Amino acid sequence: MLWHIVRFRFPADVDPAARADLEARLAGLDAIDEVRFVRVGRDLDDPQVTGLLTGFADEAALAVYRDHPEHVPVVARARELCEDIVRLDVVTDDPPDALPRTI
Repeated sequence: MLWHIVRFRFPADVDPAARADLEARLAGLDAIDEVRFVRVGRDLDDPQVTGLLTGFADEAALAVYRDHPEHVPVVARARELCEDIVRLDVVTDDPPDALPRTI
């Protein structure tokens, strides 16, 4: 399984409604077939940070996701709102069906 982890740092003066909208759009990426798992949440220690945890079966699925027409505008909006975005892709030996697609 491939875990795509993204850390979004928002400026202190970000519009709360715009941030909430982006978080909802991130959570909605589970509609993309290649996405096996999505969770979005705010950092416990840093109120300006939102995290995204997304699971994929393999690198090929991640590649499709990166260029997917539902994903690209979400990335563009994140770049507009955030002062910093950090990505980490981690491969584990978990089988792709280890976690439910949705809860």
